[in-house]
Amino acid sequence: MKTKSDVGTKIISIILGAIMGGFMWRCRGDGGFGSSWGLYSVGLVLMLLIYHFYGNRKGMKYEMIPLGALMLGLSVTGYATVIVQLAGVVWSDLPYSGEMLNGLDPVLLGPNGDVYAPADHVSGAVIIFLMAFTLIPLFAFFVTSLFSGKEYKIKHYIIAIAVYMISSLIFKATVSHFILQLINPDQVAYAALGLKECGYDYASPMAAYMSHFLDRGWTQEIPFFENYFMSIEHVSDSLAVIALSLYALIFRKDKYTCFGSLILNILTAITTTVFTALVSYSFGSGFFKGVEFSATFKRFATWGTWEFIVGFFVGLFIMAFLALTVRNSNADAEDILPVFENKKLSFGFNFLLTVFILGVTPARAIGIRFARLLVTANVLGDDEPLGTILTVVLSVIFGVFMIKILRKNILEKGTNAFDMSPVKFAKIALPSYLGMCFTVYFFMDSFGIRFIRTDITVPIMLVASALIAVIYIPLRMKMAAKRENS
Repeated sequence: MKTKSDVGTKIISIILGAIMGGFMWRCRGDGGFGSSWGLYSVGLVLMLLIYHFYGNRKGMKYEMIPLGALMLGLSVTGYATVIVQLAGVVWSDLPYSGEMLNGLDPVLLGPNGDVYAPADHVSGAVIIFLMAFTLIPLFAFFVTSLFSGKEYKIKHYIIAIAVYMISSLIFKATVSHFILQLINPDQVAYAALGLKECGYDYASPMAAYMSHFLDRGWTQEIPFFENYFMSIEHVSDSLAVIALSLYALIFRKDKYTCFGSLILNILTAITTTVFTALVSYSFGSGFFKGVEFSATFKRFATWGTWEFIVGFFVGLFIMAFLALTVRNSNADAEDILPVFENKKLSFGFNFLLTVFILGVTPARAIGIRFARLLVTANVLGDDEPLGTILTVVLSVIFGVFMIKILRKNILEKGTNAFDMSPVKFAKIALPSYLGMCFTVYFFMDSFGIRFIRTDITVPIMLVASALIAVIYIPLRMKMAAKRENS
């Protein structure tokens, strides 16, 4: 029977998941944290939070923390080129000739000749939904599998990654092109127009895509074709999500992971699509054509707040799903054994995962953003090569440190990487990593906190940081007092 204390703790876990998710996803959108690198940080914080509340159970080994972080960064392909389609436009940053513009009736011509060409905004919403449906598929699969009651070993996760990526490749070479033609014919037509503009004589955009399979760099030289390339990615990855869920259902006999991960992906897709539509108001077209928004709304509806909102709902959905479906942890079931019985194999696996996620990823953010801070302060004229040098040096130092730690704990003692329960590690690492991200985000690179009056994202991030501290610190004190009394 759940007590009021249990319910209250789960509510706090949901609130922290939402705020920490939003804070970290916004960090992900900034230099040094960007792309998949930033998502490793988002995944790490969410995994540490999950372990903080639910890590006292068999199978919840330390190695699952960095592995989960890795899962979040493996599946995202990018979204910047297609995201404006909810406004009823397809964008190209490459100039068109006057002849090709005839009959195009562009919504907007940029100062550099870039084109925002008219398209069906409902079709654009479908593309955005599919893009958002693939933001967290491997991570959702991984998190739900930890609590499914089925035993998942490392080989099962390797198979899951292979199922997702191989099926996506197959779809990219086959049915995705026909599906895109059905759901967004305007985009396909513009891709064909871009090929013609550049003098190519391919029979179709699909033929051009297959001739330069997976070569995104080539598509960036063709007007509108990068949009086609990324849309094929999103359609294919969406189909791969279904394949991943079927792997859980059919081969692992795991309904919890199958349907739980699908629910998380669908909820993420719905909320992301809605907020993308709201942010696209500035085009004056699409769903909000003719709608006049207040100055307050316009101040808040920026891409920075969009990034915060995406992470906010990802963290909220994951922690709410666990709060509703997972029983309280068993304090006697802390799993401090390494993931493999073979000590050398466990040493190698831990070294690669830990150094990459806990070492290289933050070192990259610190190195790049510190170098850019020196550029901002006019100490340096260019952030290269100092940013790269700092990244390498910090990573090597951490790697040497981990070799000593892993040799002592795994090879000699036979315990896990840090010779402590995963929950205890999470409680140490979570505030430490968040503190690092806070410092790097606000006080490095362009010294972001100085934009507090001009960029609404900055005060939002400051409020989020304050809320995390106000909620988390008393929680830790309460948990510590409870342990002493017991």
